[in-house]
Amino acid sequence: MKTIHLRTKFTIYSILLVLMVTSGVGVSLYVAERRNYIQRIQQSQIEGVQALAQVARDAMSTKSDLLLSSYLALIRRSRALSYAMVLDESGRIIAHSSVILVGQTPTDPATKKSLETSNLLRQTVGSPPSQLVDLSLPVYLEGRRFGTVRVGYSQKITDLLVDQSLQATRHRIGLAVVAALLVGIFGAILLARYMSRPIQHLRDGARLLGEGGLHHRLEIKTHDELGELALEFNVMAEKLQELDHLKQDFVSNVTHELRSPLTSLLGYLEFLMRGDAGPLTPEQSEQLIIIKSNAFRLARFIDNLLDVSKIEAHRVALHLESLDLHRISQEMEVLFRPQSVEKNITLVNQIPPGLVGVWADSEKVSEIFINLLSNAFKFTPQDGRITIRAAENGEHVKISVEDTGSGIPSTHLEKVFDKFEQVKPTEGLVRKTKGTGLGLTIVKGFVEAHQGKIWIESGHPRGTTVHFTLPKVKPEAGADFVLE
Repeated sequence: MKTIHLRTKFTIYSILLVLMVTSGVGVSLYVAERRNYIQRIQQSQIEGVQALAQVARDAMSTKSDLLLSSYLALIRRSRALSYAMVLDESGRIIAHSSVILVGQTPTDPATKKSLETSNLLRQTVGSPPSQLVDLSLPVYLEGRRFGTVRVGYSQKITDLLVDQSLQATRHRIGLAVVAALLVGIFGAILLARYMSRPIQHLRDGARLLGEGGLHHRLEIKTHDELGELALEFNVMAEKLQELDHLKQDFVSNVTHELRSPLTSLLGYLEFLMRGDAGPLTPEQSEQLIIIKSNAFRLARFIDNLLDVSKIEAHRVALHLESLDLHRISQEMEVLFRPQSVEKNITLVNQIPPGLVGVWADSEKVSEIFINLLSNAFKFTPQDGRITIRAAENGEHVKISVEDTGSGIPSTHLEKVFDKFEQVKPTEGLVRKTKGTGLGLTIVKGFVEAHQGKIWIESGHPRGTTVHFTLPKVKPEAGADFVLE
């Protein structure tokens, strides 16, 4: 399953929030501006009917029909205006924007309501798309109502004028929304990076801590929950490092204390097996051989623990010299010949004589070969094949140990170099494989102490190939080893 990083999530959520806010603000501004403009139009319409009423009043007081006709001709030019008229007390039209209607007496319900109103009346006449907004206002002269003025506006044309007037407003609001959105997105990305960086440091620190980097400390100095979490992380790392030092000291002390009596025990076993303490029966000799075999296994385990402790403490002592890999590979052939015969496994040595030498510690290189070949023989079935190869690779020599065993599942490849990690045998092999799980850990530590690299290519069921490199020139002393 693909992992979605927290920074990506935070960025997406922030952008969505900015998008919703800017869109909401933009829509709200547009709606408010539209409502405000409609209110201004409505107020303008009211002022229009009021102005007509005033002109009608002036015309009546001065008995000037020309004034009223001139004003109606003037307002007739308005796009949204459908009609403007003046009615007398009986409802007869005495002035109209359309001269041909003068003298008629409308009898529609809207006219009846207009004649009955004592204040400004706003009503809707007709239905879309020919719907009209009709405004009526009574006209008084010297306290007596002498008529009514009516003005009608086309709702369709009014809406069109509103839409045209708001076009520029939409453009301005759209530009503002886009600008705010861009600024918001940029800010969201910066904020996501700022907020996720401490979390990434925590993640990387936890990963390093899990990989054994107990010396790693976080440098998060924010005065918030993340800063407190980083502080607790550092306290935990210090305690784990203290426990690791105690563990290393304990293992080192215990292994040193065990080596002395174990060496003495092996000496006495040799003394007894030679018959220096008296003749032995066949049964006693067999029992002593078993005791000696187990004592050697214990000695081997103690040596492995000591090697791991030195590797973890970066105190691997190396006695560097120019080595002939062909000679070492021949020694391995002799050493593993009994196992090769017992399991009928063919051990093929393809390291050619005369190959350029490597600068390495002879004992450590032999230990590397012994551990790798032991694993290969352990997991290779009868009638299998194990091959040793070597070739120059730049400033290093690459050595490979290949077997025809069952292979290592891909899920275990990253863990095989961990301490006490053992790959479970697959079907077709003996299930109870003996081992401490320290062999590959030691191999990796020795290879890296020589400033080389080690990696594994494997996959069920095609076998396993372990590659490692050793330098062709004498390396300088580094942080992972000490020159003797």
